[in-house]
Amino acid sequence: MIEKVEPVLVELGYQLRDIECQGGLVRIILDSPAGVGIEDCSKAHQLLSPMFDVWDPIPGAYNLELSSPGEKPNLRTVEHFEEALGQNIRFTTTEPIEMPAPAKPRKNWEGVLKEVQKEKGEIFVEDSLGLHTISITKVKSAVWLREWSTSEGKKA
Repeated sequence: MIEKVEPVLVELGYQLRDIECQGGLVRIILDSPAGVGIEDCSKAHQLLSPMFDVWDPIPGAYNLELSSPGEKPNLRTVEHFEEALGQNIRFTTTEPIEMPAPAKPRKNWEGVLKEVQKEKGEIFVEDSLGLHTISITKVKSAVWLREWSTSEGKKA
């Protein structure tokens, strides 16, 4: 599905952030450096909807929905993690990660993303217990806890 949807969005000036398929819903999440509004979603929907009607990628009836990444976008690719460098992220690992004593192994994390090593497939996250190296393959789900600034440069 990505191979067919992404070129259309790129042609319109958007980035494909994610595709979610659940039940009778296909949700395409698009992004842009300038942000994504309702007009952007409508414009992309007008081009993709007829394509989906012909292609019919999901058996049975479904709804096609286009959306912005929202306040807490999912982090699924190395590039997504790179976008969030220096920001807070929250993630769950597929298995508990050992911690120095007296802390217990844990699967739920929240901290500042300090570094992404693309070649090694690792992220470095700092929290109150220190700096941790986590393999991206062990990340089950992750979100970017974006910090928004006002026009005066103050955090919202």
